[in-house]
Amino acid sequence: MKRVVFMISDGTGITVESLGNSLMTQFEGIEFDKQTLPYIDSMEKAKDVITQINQSQTDTGVKPLVFMTLVSPEISERITQSNGCVFDLFNTFLAPLEKELGVKS
Repeated sequence: MKRVVFMISDGTGITVESLGNSLMTQFEGIEFDKQTLPYIDSMEKAKDVITQINQSQTDTGVKPLVFMTLVSPEISERITQSNGCVFDLFNTFLAPLEKELGVKS
């Protein structure tokens, strides 16, 4: 089985690649076609990413996996509306950490 994976970041992409790769290594027998998309820091760039995600789903008939580490809630929300299976790696962990530490990140 083969799955397309998009790793999206508003920076270099190193963090999203590290976390995404760590998660994917848990699944033997699946080939991942990985594409890292760094510096997605505007709504215009987010629209282009969504087009790529949606086209991948159209081409393969399967939702691509989307791992993202984006600081902007607006850009994150926009990408969440794509046809991908989206994993927001920052928001998954930052909200509970902020609550526990009593400080906004």
